[in-house]
Amino acid sequence: MTNKIKKPELFFKYLLFVFGIIILSCSNNNNDETKKNNSNATKPIPVRVKVIEPREFKKEIVFYSKLSGIVENTKTSPVSGHIEKILVKPGQYVKERQIVLQFPSDNPSLQYQQAKVAYENLTKTYNRFKELLKAGETSQQNFDNIESQYLVAKRNYEAIKQLIYVEAPISGIVSNIAVTEGQQIDAGKPLFTISVLNKVRAVGYANEKEIQELKVGMTGTILWNDKTYACKIVSIALKMDDASKGFRVEFEANNPHLELKSGVTVEIRVPYYSNPKAIVVPKSLLLEDSDGKYFVFVEEEGLAKKRIVKVGKTSGVDVEVLSGLNFGEKLIIEGYHLLSENSKVYIVEN
Repeated sequence: MTNKIKKPELFFKYLLFVFGIIILSCSNNNNDETKKNNSNATKPIPVRVKVIEPREFKKEIVFYSKLSGIVENTKTSPVSGHIEKILVKPGQYVKERQIVLQFPSDNPSLQYQQAKVAYENLTKTYNRFKELLKAGETSQQNFDNIESQYLVAKRNYEAIKQLIYVEAPISGIVSNIAVTEGQQIDAGKPLFTISVLNKVRAVGYANEKEIQELKVGMTGTILWNDKTYACKIVSIALKMDDASKGFRVEFEANNPHLELKSGVTVEIRVPYYSNPKAIVVPKSLLLEDSDGKYFVFVEEEGLAKKRIVKVGKTSGVDVEVLSGLNFGEKLIIEGYHLLSENSKVYIVEN
């Protein structure tokens, strides 16, 4: 009877001993995990930094436009017919009223030969009557009648002649010839363009915000063919263009060596704000706290320091910092998402 009572007691004691060991083991494991976590919490975080240096920050408006000569005149065909001869080449300088191309003189609709003969005959008659008038052998009225006929014939002949022998309307460079010899063309179609290219002109359109920053006389830069050329604003529209939904802005640029070509598309940049010694950071580095304030992290003696910053203007991916940072400080540019105030950090060299 006594033995039956002692065996269960020993069994329960054994169970209690085993449970105690298990509980102790779990407690030790939890302590080890806590120590491990604490160790990780104090482990320095690798970061990359960039020393803050003064840098030029500027805002600019970009336009895309086609260039044209400061003066351009496109001559259209005065008649229908085929081009008999072209007397100049693109790039050639011509003077006003110089013949550029010609149509056949035997076009029956023009009656050129009849007009020429009439003019030549009346020229002879006019000259004869002029001498007779000087000699007193004819009356003033007779001379005036002949002179009127002569002048009518002369104007008629010259008008028809200009239809056949097409002249340059202005002095300048032949920037384009739109026809070829022998080509049949209808009246009113373009023949050639004469351009004055010592200066060029471009037109761009600014939106409602951009127009507030622009003024006549502001300078800009034309970018074309991997080169830059200075330009300036010469006029700004006061009314928005209905078609483009923008305000017309006109530019001019000197082109003494004729490097800029009429008809090419160029990029025009007009800076309207500049800070030559600014603190500039990428917008992606700006973090926002619960109060809506922007901040960044800088490295200071192995610690991450949170800096509240006041931002200014934005240009592309960059933002101007007006306050909160100083030249020479080490701005954390990688690893900043893992940081909080006074996080331990170490710098990884680039």
